[in-house]
Order: sequence, then structure tokens, then C-alpha cells
Amino acid sequence: MTNEQEDPEFLRLLFTDLLGCTRSIEVGFDRLEEVVESGIVIDGSSVPGYASINESDALILPTRATPILQQWDPAAAFLLCGVHEVSGAPHPRDPRNILRKIVTLASEQGLKLLVGSELEFFTIKRDESDSMIPCDHGGYFSSVPLDSSLELRREIVRALNVIGIPTTSHHHEVAQGQQEIGLRYLPAEIAADNIMMARLIISEIAYRRGLIATFMPKPFVNQNGSGMHLHQSIWSTERAQNLFVCERSGEISTLASHYIGGLLEHAITLAAVLAPTVNSYKRLVPGFEAPTAIAWGYRNRSTMIRVPHFNGSQDAARIELRCPDASSSPHLVIAAMLSAGLDGIHRRIEPPQPSDTNLYESKTAIVCLPSSLQEATQYLDSSLMLRNRLGDSAIDFLVKKRKQEWNEYVQSTGDPGSSEITYWEIDKYLLAN
Repeated sequence: MTNEQEDPEFLRLLFTDLLGCTRSIEVGFDRLEEVVESGIVIDGSSVPGYASINESDALILPTRATPILQQWDPAAAFLLCGVHEVSGAPHPRDPRNILRKIVTLASEQGLKLLVGSELEFFTIKRDESDSMIPCDHGGYFSSVPLDSSLELRREIVRALNVIGIPTTSHHHEVAQGQQEIGLRYLPAEIAADNIMMARLIISEIAYRRGLIATFMPKPFVNQNGSGMHLHQSIWSTERAQNLFVCERSGEISTLASHYIGGLLEHAITLAAVLAPTVNSYKRLVPGFEAPTAIAWGYRNRSTMIRVPHFNGSQDAARIELRCPDASSSPHLVIAAMLSAGLDGIHRRIEPPQPSDTNLYESKTAIVCLPSSLQEATQYLDSSLMLRNRLGDSAIDFLVKKRKQEWNEYVQSTGDPGSSEITYWEIDKYLLAN
């Protein structure tokens, strides 16, 4: 802040729980120095995963000393925080701390992950009967007047750019009321923070306009769902060189192939982290452009992993993981996929041949992602790799909570196999971010 700028009134401390929801607490801005130095103690027992009722205290500490000032809510500055034990030790179930551990492991091997993201979301309103209605009639790459959300996306992009979250592009997505905003690739921890902040800003700016921006993967049964495609590449920490680059133009390196091999080998066990809700698996069905096949290919959007065309640019050589959605914890998702990719590099896992066919229409037998949260949770529970990397404490908590979530859904609806979007899902997921 410059001397000419007036201090905001509040300081908003942001952190996430293991299920991916963004949490916040506000104090007076005059407590900035105290908070930066000592943090603030919260009731951790009321935040899923952080403390028991008989040992309820948890400590949140800022990850940086400089608050984030933004124009769309000048009353408050933001501070991103991590969750710690009251002793000051990093909390084993804080997604930020889990990611930092995996990033450090990669760094010790001379490797750094860069991640860019495509955030898809719906903007909706409710009618007189409280039914959900898409807020526009646009389609893929629509223009005004069909794309009446153009100014909303511009306002969001401006707000992101002002606080140092660089974007790549924005446009209308396939479904009515569906938007996409791309975030530029950055080191893993920063990329995860940017996704968390972007979700919050998108939701709050839409709310100020009288709209609901939802990251619920599948709010409408007959429309495409929303994903969070993650573009990623591994770089050398010593030479600042993209290690996914191959001498053969348009192809990827052996290291990139092994990274893909790790993601494919662990895909079934990763699913409960990348697609973490009951509603996620209503997106991951054939016919709506969401990947279900555990496969990869060059420029093939029907596969779980796609290698985009990058025009020979060394910086742009990357892969795109297409199955995650933004109802997930961005820190945990990136930690899990980096763990799988590092395992592929370490064990030199060779992926199968890339697919160049439309797997949505293929008659060939293909191994697919789990078809429900119940199935995905069972695979997560049995993953020795993820237990080793993310920690038993985190995995056990996730398995417990997701089993409870599945049982609540079944008890509420009585039909676990229904493809309809239920009131239970809308109530559970519509406003979560």
C-alpha cells in the first residue's frame, strides 16, 4: 500500500478445509501486524477436519505479510492463511500444507510443477417458483446478445488482474448460462491459491449482481457439466527449462510420457479427490463432453488427458487433465496429481499408446473412471501411494466424510443410480465454493 491509500476497515483471513470449501474470518485492519506475527486462534472443531470438540483450537497463520487489496470490495483486504496446530506445526489435514510437502519433494528432485486452469461455472437466477434458470441463452463462443454475460466476465477478469491473478481468456461455454475463465500457468502453490481466490471473487461479484455463480459440476441434467481443466508441465528448477519439451515438433518428452503414465495408473484412486462429490459423477457420463475413459491422446478431447497443440513453443508444451471439477480442493487436487505424476517419473511408467479416436463413440473396451462417489471413495481408501504422499490422516478423514455424504444422498433420494439432479444435491452443492 502507498501512503496515499486509505487503509481498509477490515482484514479478511482466508483458508480452506480439506473438502475444498473456502473459509474466512474478519478482524479489524488495525490488527494486521499482530495477525502477521502471531496468527489467530479459531474454533477448529467447527471446520471439517481440523480439530475435535475436546481439543478444539487451531491456529491460522498468514502465508504472506502483505494483504491483498481489491477494488470490488474496498472495505476489506485479504490475507491467505494456512492452518496449524496450536503448537505452530503445520496441520496434517490442511490442503495447503499437504501441497507444500509434495512441492518440496519435487523440488528436492530438481523439478517444479507449473499449472494453468480453466474454470467453468454456471451463472443462474431463480424464478418465482424458486426454480433455477440459466442467466443467458448463449452457447459455445457465443457473442452478444446471446452472450449477455460478457460484461459480468469482464468485471471478474478486471478484478482478478487487479489483485495479481493473471488470466488467459474468457468466453461463453457450451451450455446456457455457462462461463469459462482461464487462469495463467504458474507454480503449483500459487496456481492453487489463484483458483481458490478466483472462485471466491466470481461468486461474490455475481452475488452483487443478483446472480448465483455455481461451481456445482452438473446443475442441469440435460446440459453439459462444468469442469476445471488443469494444464500442467514439469520444469527444471536449475535450468528454468520445460522438461515436457521434445525435440520432435508437437510431441512430448519421455519424462512427460512417464508423468502421464503415473496419472493414468492412479486415475481410479485419484477420482475421489479430482471429482469429490455425488454430483461430480453426474458430470462424468458419456454424451456431455466430459471425459470418462482413462486414456490420453494428442489434441483428443474425448480422453482424460489431452496434449494440446502448442505450435512448437517450448514454454507451452504441456498436458491437460480434463476430469477435475471446481467443487474440489485446488490445493489437494494439485498435490494428488503431482504425487501420481512424480510416481510415474520415478518408476518410469510407460503409458499405453495415445488414442486418436473419438472414445465417446468407440466400441473398444476401455477402462473408465468410477461411476459414483461410493465407488471412487473405495478406491481412494485403498491407495497406498496417496496415503504415503497425502498422509493417512487426510485420507482417512476424506474417506469418512465422503462415505457419510454418499449415505446421506442415498437416504434422502432412495435412488443412488438416478441421473436426475436432486434437491439434495442443489441444497448441498449449489452455493459451495
